[in-house]
Amino acid sequence: MKRFKSILFAVLGLICVFMVLAGVKGGQIAAMIESGETFVPPPEYVSTFSVEQQSWPNTYNAIGTVLADEGIVVAAEVPGRVKKISFSNGQQVTAGTVLIEQDVTNEQAQLRSAEASLKLAKTSYDRLVQLRRTNIATQSELDNAKQQLDSASAQVDNLKATLQKKVIRAPFDGRIGIRQVDLGTDLQAGTAIVSLQATNKVRVNFPVPQNWLTQITKGLPVEVSVGDGAVIVKGEISAIGAEINTNTRNVIVQSILDNSTDVLIPGMAVSTTVTLTDPHQLLVVPSTAVIYAPFGDTVFVVEKDDKGGLKARQQFVRLGKARGDFVEVIDGLKAGDQVVSAGAFKLFNGQAVVLSKTQPPEFKAAPTPADT
Repeated sequence: MKRFKSILFAVLGLICVFMVLAGVKGGQIAAMIESGETFVPPPEYVSTFSVEQQSWPNTYNAIGTVLADEGIVVAAEVPGRVKKISFSNGQQVTAGTVLIEQDVTNEQAQLRSAEASLKLAKTSYDRLVQLRRTNIATQSELDNAKQQLDSASAQVDNLKATLQKKVIRAPFDGRIGIRQVDLGTDLQAGTAIVSLQATNKVRVNFPVPQNWLTQITKGLPVEVSVGDGAVIVKGEISAIGAEINTNTRNVIVQSILDNSTDVLIPGMAVSTTVTLTDPHQLLVVPSTAVIYAPFGDTVFVVEKDDKGGLKARQQFVRLGKARGDFVEVIDGLKAGDQVVSAGAFKLFNGQAVVLSKTQPPEFKAAPTPADT
């Protein structure tokens, strides 16, 4: 009996201990729940930007191709062996500069023979003219002598023209490319010798869709940028194609630019920007203010809460084109709204914020590498 009572008291003691522990733990959990319900996260420091209206140029952009103002592949006009090469690869030449001389030994011999035949034909013709005056020679003999004289003269002219063609000259000022022939090469008519490109001025051709044609006119300013845009060459539209490509529905537009610095090389792909009339008035925010997401782009608008503090409200926006550090806002904001421009990635809807005293970097519509 005593043993039973001892066991009973021990069990009751354990139950009391468990009840005390459960009560303590339950109180702790309740306190934690109450604390979580009343917890307010500390405010985040952010920088803001006032949504502003900017005037952006109305522009059209396309990828263009650089062409030389004049450009040809110099080729042989008549067959012959290369006797002398008078230029260096990459050399600047002027119109009339001798590039290639072909062997003319045979033609010179033929010319001397033709000149002798011409001299004889001239002598015979002059003698028959005298004889015809005294009616000793017939008109038929005189006509035959005139035909032989003209034939001999034409043969001399033909050989002289051939000799001139065997001295190949630059037809205009320009820069020589890399030669494709060597000394002793037997050239056939039409054999390519070297490329010659006049690059002091260049043409840039770029496509324009048919729906833009009403805004494209001759004389509009054009900017051509090379590579990362560090080099910009300015010109204007000089010609608009006469027909639209039925496959692409584009028309080719051409601009002529000064290339005295030789930054544009024929065949180069360049970015072209045509500035149209009537600039656009747009609402813009810095691109750093936008949080991009598959379900929609948003920004955080800074507003006053019920207690007079500041809070961040997440706002969906519809964006347009970008320019420099700014992006156009088509819908969702109005001028003067304060948006978070730095620190937006760490915010949630309704969070308290404090304006940072640190000045954010200056936002520019046309930043340069020196600004970074």
